[in-house]
Amino acid sequence: MRRLMPARLVTSTLAFLAVLVTSSADSASPVAKQAARTSGGAQLMAFGGRSVTQPAETDLKLDAALADLSRHLSRVRTDHALEDLHSLSPAAHFMQSAASAAPRVAVDAVTRGDPARLRSALVGLGMQRVAVFSNDVGGWLPVSQIRAAAALGELASLRASMPRTRAVMVTSQGDFAQRSDVVRANNPGLTGAGVTVGILSDSFNCYGVYDRPGSGVPASGVRGYAPFGFATDDAPFDAANGYLPASVNVLEEAPCMQYGQPLQLPFADEGRGMMQIVHDVAPGAALAFYTASDSEADFATGIGALGTAGASVIADDVGYFDEPFFQDGIVAQAIDAVNAKGIAYFSAAGNNGELSYENNAPSFATAGSPATNPGEMLLTFGTSGGTAVTALPVTIPPMVPGEFIGLIVQWDQPYMTGAPGSPGASSNIDLCVTNAPANSVVLNLEGKSMTCTGPNATGVDPVQVLILGNPASNNSNTAGQTVNIIIGLKNGSPAPGLLKLVVADDGAGSTIDTISTQCPTQSGAATSYGVGCPTLQGHPGALGAAALGAAFFALTPLCGTSPAVLEGYSSAGGDPILFDTTGKRLATPQHRQKPDFVGPDGVNTSFFGFPLAGSGFKDNSTVQQCQNDATYNNFFGTSAATPHVAAVAALMLQANSTLTPTQIYGALQSTALPMGNGQPDYLDGAGFIQADAALASLAPGPPTLTLASSTITVGNSTTLTWSAYNVTSCTASGSWSGTQKTSGSLTVTPAATGTDTYALTCTNPHGSAQKNATLTVQAAASGGGGGGGGLDGLTLVALASLVCAGALARRGRHAVGSRLSVRPVRLGRDRASTDGHSVVRSRAHACRQHLRRGPR
Repeated sequence: MRRLMPARLVTSTLAFLAVLVTSSADSASPVAKQAARTSGGAQLMAFGGRSVTQPAETDLKLDAALADLSRHLSRVRTDHALEDLHSLSPAAHFMQSAASAAPRVAVDAVTRGDPARLRSALVGLGMQRVAVFSNDVGGWLPVSQIRAAAALGELASLRASMPRTRAVMVTSQGDFAQRSDVVRANNPGLTGAGVTVGILSDSFNCYGVYDRPGSGVPASGVRGYAPFGFATDDAPFDAANGYLPASVNVLEEAPCMQYGQPLQLPFADEGRGMMQIVHDVAPGAALAFYTASDSEADFATGIGALGTAGASVIADDVGYFDEPFFQDGIVAQAIDAVNAKGIAYFSAAGNNGELSYENNAPSFATAGSPATNPGEMLLTFGTSGGTAVTALPVTIPPMVPGEFIGLIVQWDQPYMTGAPGSPGASSNIDLCVTNAPANSVVLNLEGKSMTCTGPNATGVDPVQVLILGNPASNNSNTAGQTVNIIIGLKNGSPAPGLLKLVVADDGAGSTIDTISTQCPTQSGAATSYGVGCPTLQGHPGALGAAALGAAFFALTPLCGTSPAVLEGYSSAGGDPILFDTTGKRLATPQHRQKPDFVGPDGVNTSFFGFPLAGSGFKDNSTVQQCQNDATYNNFFGTSAATPHVAAVAALMLQANSTLTPTQIYGALQSTALPMGNGQPDYLDGAGFIQADAALASLAPGPPTLTLASSTITVGNSTTLTWSAYNVTSCTASGSWSGTQKTSGSLTVTPAATGTDTYALTCTNPHGSAQKNATLTVQAAASGGGGGGGGLDGLTLVALASLVCAGALARRGRHAVGSRLSVRPVRLGRDRASTDGHSVVRSRAHACRQHLRRGPR
């Protein structure tokens, strides 16, 4: 089973809801049930619906999740606030600083006016951890102030922030599979040194908070932060054991103790798991971290903050259910901004495979039921047996307690978030889920079998989201069952030109039934609608980002399987960009090649992930470097592939610091091993990366060439050190010469004052690069003293020679100059010298010897 669990799942209880059963000590953690997909008797629930009577003007500013939450707040018990809130909205994030404090929900608030004014108003309502990006104000709002916020004149829309990491981790298998170990072996000293890699994920070192005595956070069991052991494997432990560098620059950490205890699962430190992979591949790289779990505005802000902190490579594994498919949202805009500054960005593509339906000529021809869809016309999904299909069946596999999936509908109208001048949605779309056959039942919080978001307001973002889940308070799995998806269009509202539905199940194994026609985005599609469509959503599709697909390391060429096999859950790309960042429709849609390439997943880490045994994954490779270590957990998902490739970029930048992101992406694409049909496509991009070939395809960067001292006194020595990466030969010129090794050192002892320039040119088949080092050689320090007018040492020696010559003349000898010879003096290993200092000193010495010997 290929299940990729979100970083934070929930165990909760609402005693007053009859549909929820009491929590049991025998309940297994959702993560612990990776292979336990047997059907159970728990009730499948739907969350995020509006009542037919709810759509007041202020309520229409709320997304369906907050609208549903706000009308059920009376059910929240004061002494069980977090548990009850999460039972009401399992995909939203809540926090409470103390039992007596007001609980808060993570939100993104959008304005068409001044974001600073909206920020001030929201802070006045009690918002904390506030971040502003473009016209989006993100933060933690007291749940009691949701309606007050909706009433603000500055507010255009308010939505629950619903981040989800893309994971399903020690990591030598991936390092071997992508040949980054070969890069380091062929280039001694190449470790990523001098490069900082920034990571955005859920948390970094919440384990270090949870494992303190008296924290109150259990280590194991259904509510434990470490259900598979390794409870003491926190960041200091990792640093002490070489899994991480000695220090990591944490710019913003998740609110570790504000996760909804005691019944909501703690943060998982997935960011630290990603960093272990980076450190394995690029052990010399510096690391920085920023949580992406607060809001989309804070996520976007964190990208810029990591760039400001010196990161030249950034990677993330987080996605939000409401990010746009057809336009660059605020996170994508933040990526493009740092990319324009020369920062390479890598993002996990997602784990929803091709679990999507699209219709590029949607028809709403059937009137909705007055009881469930009053005043609406229903979408015709297609035909089956000549009959129009207005209810699309989707089979949901058994879901473990605490598991949830997202149903996402978007259409081809511009987003207003990140584009305050955009007109936003003009179509009013309603997303509903209900029972399919009689033996399948999905209930909402009111015990009803039909749950609808209600039509969206005009001018907001064109997206609707519903959540299906198994409340974590249940003590068994749900049964595998089929639900029907219904999409309505409000009467009088214009129909969109393109509409898509994604079942964001994170690899659980759901299927879209009845409709089997090919996705209309694919070449050769016979109809305007179909399934097997793109699911790559939001910022991984940014121009400035490289989106990563995943292949299990054991199913890659070096481990014995060729071509590499794409994980079935790895998200497919292919949706066009229809609008620019202002919300204006493009004259020609942009078709971006996403994902860009594929990296390895399923590797060991010291703490993160789940055991391979019983998971449905098998390592059948006979290659020694590809053997799984069963004493550790395994990290699956595009979340694991992303740091592997980001670390390769760090190696490339140390080898050549002048490389641009475009050059890095291009080298990885052009040298990747083809997968699937052998051509770049929207499933696996250019193929499985080959780190050594990627680096070898580039011209070299300038070698490093340094002098231990850049200024010395004549007669003294200094050391010249050099190293070059990705080169075949190096040649010295200037003050030294000849062919040199690609790395080495040399002691130099110049004999003359002046400036010496040491040049080194290194080449490979794609070009050459040169580096110079300049040495300033000064005269020896002056002698003399007293009250001024002192003579330097050279002058004194010369005068002494004249005195000696006079004395010899008085003895009747010949002139000293005719009897003395001066031998060249070898200085160091580089050169001989016959400079004036040597000549005079030699003659003075000879004169003294003649005087001692007397007349001959």
